[in-house]
Amino acid sequence: MRSERHWSIYLPALSISILWAGVLFWADGREPPLETLKLLALAVEAIAVPSLYLWAFFRARGAEVVVTSDDIAISTGGRQPEKARVDLASVQNVQIAQSYLQKLVGAGQIRVDLADGRQFILDDMGAPERIVEAISRDQARVDKVSVA
Repeated sequence: MRSERHWSIYLPALSISILWAGVLFWADGREPPLETLKLLALAVEAIAVPSLYLWAFFRARGAEVVVTSDDIAISTGGRQPEKARVDLASVQNVQIAQSYLQKLVGAGQIRVDLADGRQFILDDMGAPERIVEAISRDQARVDKVSVA
């Protein structure tokens, strides 16, 4: 099972671009046109919106969780990426947190606590329920094998 960043990380940039495009068209359609507001909207569309899209793009790169039958590979991505591959037996706790909007689009935060005290928090990941389910299922299988 594999999970990467969800497409919803682009929603803030998309919302701001739509909002300021509306402001731009509204200011341009006034008689006389509201030049200052129009220039402000153009500046936001030209500088802030591309910056937000770039920020979301670089934030999305490299973040993933891969659950196999024996271990889990975690990569945090971002500016200071951290990678780890650990046995499923060393995973103590896996939790998800979702806002209402994230539940609607299928995204969420995954928190993985390891036996050695390390903690990985991955925001805006896709299909967090399936990751927790895969880890729980594989941990139960590993526990049965180690007991037998």
